[in-house]
Formats: sequence, structure tokens, C-alpha cells
Amino acid sequence: MDILSIKQKITSLAKEHSDIDDSLDGVKYAEIIELEAEDLIISYCVERGYQVQGFPIDKMNSGSDEYDEDYFCIERYRMYLDSLALVHNDVADLLWHYSNSFWPNFYENQEDYIADIKHNLNTGKFYNIDF
Repeated sequence: MDILSIKQKITSLAKEHSDIDDSLDGVKYAEIIELEAEDLIISYCVERGYQVQGFPIDKMNSGSDEYDEDYFCIERYRMYLDSLALVHNDVADLLWHYSNSFWPNFYENQEDYIADIKHNLNTGKFYNIDF
């Protein structure tokens, strides 16, 4: 999938997300929509062979029991995306589009968003995991 198609799908998901009510079922559905948008970006990155310390491609193909189902958690994938955003402009652009589409008033601009990503990665306690 190309960047434009992913952005269009994220925009559509964000619209659906904004129409959800605040009920418990609504919150659960909102999380599913957010995961779907993140998965679009993750798939894009994997298709291009982007890795961070061998994650996820080499780790999946290693055959090691160390990298079980729990290892490939959403938190590690989010850290993967954030790490890639600092070195790949296309990933930074997709993540910014996702964040700005779902939560348009949270960050003033992409530079602030990237600065927050850097801070979270440098703090080391934000994710509390490693690759």
C-alpha cells in the first residue's frame, strides 16, 4: 500500500473514531480503530523491510523460542514505529498524519510531535521494554 492510500484510510478511520460515543463499548471500539490505523503503518514499514535492532522481521524469522507471541506486543510495535519516525521521513509523516487525524488539537505541529517521540524514547521508562 502506498502512503497516499494509507493516509486516506487513516482519515476515514479517524472520522469513524470521532463519531464513537463515550460508552464502554464505544471506548473498546475506538481502541480497535486506533489499532487498525497503527497496523496500516506497521504493515507499510514491514513491507519496506524497516527494522530496529532486527525487530520485527529478523526476530520473527529467527526460530527462537525467546521471541514468542508475547514478545510481539503492541507496545513494542509502537516503540518500533517511534524509532523509525526518527530516521525515516515517510514513517514520521504517516505517524504525524495518524496523530493529527485522530487527535487534531493535541500537538501544534509535526516538530512538537517528533520532539515528544524523541523524549519518550530517550526517557527509557516510557515503554519499559527493549528490542
